[in-house]
Amino acid sequence: MFDNFWAFTEQFVSFTRNEKEQIQSQLVLRDVPKNHTLIDFGDIAKESYFINKGILRFYYISDEGNEITGFVFQENMMAGSHESFFSQIPSLQVVETLEAAELLVLSHANLQQLYMDVPKMNVLVRKILEQRMAHAQKVLASLIIHKPADRYKAYQELHPGLENRIPQHVLASYMGITPVSVSRIRGRKRK
Repeated sequence: MFDNFWAFTEQFVSFTRNEKEQIQSQLVLRDVPKNHTLIDFGDIAKESYFINKGILRFYYISDEGNEITGFVFQENMMAGSHESFFSQIPSLQVVETLEAAELLVLSHANLQQLYMDVPKMNVLVRKILEQRMAHAQKVLASLIIHKPADRYKAYQELHPGLENRIPQHVLASYMGITPVSVSRIRGRKRK
């Protein structure tokens, strides 16, 4: 249940056995069905999630009521509405499952306790957020400077096989293109 989580955290920080036990005591395993809303627009995110199995996404709702995917999270990633979670302000995003998911859930209150009990948690969270910020800048740069076909290719390289697990309209909104454009790009790739 925790093996993937510890493999993930080892990229950033090494915890002692005692520290791992303290952290595990603050995590809750939760099975969540497909298409379940974990955090709704305007709610204050009380939880953050490590994905053992499944796919989550967060999306924005435009003034016209359209869903615009901000990110798709897969196995072995931390997921959530980070701005809302860390600042305890209303979420600008909706976080939902695209597949049935097995999640390790960390509440905001439990994270605050871990910051005091396991000081390395401060380092872990900082390094995860640094990595997420760098990735967000790459995504933004790609939306600005690359053609749709190049964005699609980069997505495939960064997340092999994931494009086949998520609905085409979700992938299209994440890439800033139409579902028709995704179909055309896929058609050209097959030829």
